[in-house]
Amino acid sequence: MPAPDPLPPTPGTPPVFVAIGPAGSGKSHVARQLAQRLRAVYLDKDSLAGDLVDAALELAGRRAGGREDDPTYIERLMPAEYAALFATAADNLRLGLPVVLDAPFAAYLASPGFLTASADRASWPTGTPIVVVEVRASAETVRTRLTQRDLPRDRAKLADWSAFWQRLGTQGCAWTGARHIIVDNDAEPDLDAVVGLAGVTRQVPLHAF
Repeated sequence: MPAPDPLPPTPGTPPVFVAIGPAGSGKSHVARQLAQRLRAVYLDKDSLAGDLVDAALELAGRRAGGREDDPTYIERLMPAEYAALFATAADNLRLGLPVVLDAPFAAYLASPGFLTASADRASWPTGTPIVVVEVRASAETVRTRLTQRDLPRDRAKLADWSAFWQRLGTQGCAWTGARHIIVDNDAEPDLDAVVGLAGVTRQVPLHAF
């Protein structure tokens, strides 16, 4: 796991919580619960840009909803989605509001500098405390959730389950410049403990709840 940034955040600077995890892990549920407890701005990448991305894919003659294996999406549209997500977070941080980001980030998790570079490009306030919430669940739990929610975008994952789980189910996060928290979401996690990190003034080593 990456070492946490040793520099303290600027006092009074609102935090950003970044919820990551594979499809079916319960990432979005955890992110929404955190936002509710923190009275934070909740930013979901798909809500922010999903319809625009589908429209752009259709205009390009691509299949709307077919993203993971589409080079047009991967090379052109996905970077724009994440840039919009970070820019919208910056707008709210400058208003003094805490932010919770909800997005897969799967293509960027192995890049140590992705998070801090993206925050810098979006001009996040200096010293913004960042907490990465890694939402995890067992293969059995994730497969059950994907089956039960029965979304079209999950059918390819379930059809080739072994490949999906090997590629994304246990993917680690190499980001630096943030505190990392692991949330076990097989049961109901202790989100109040995670929320307590909004007031931390010192970066400390990784903990799991």
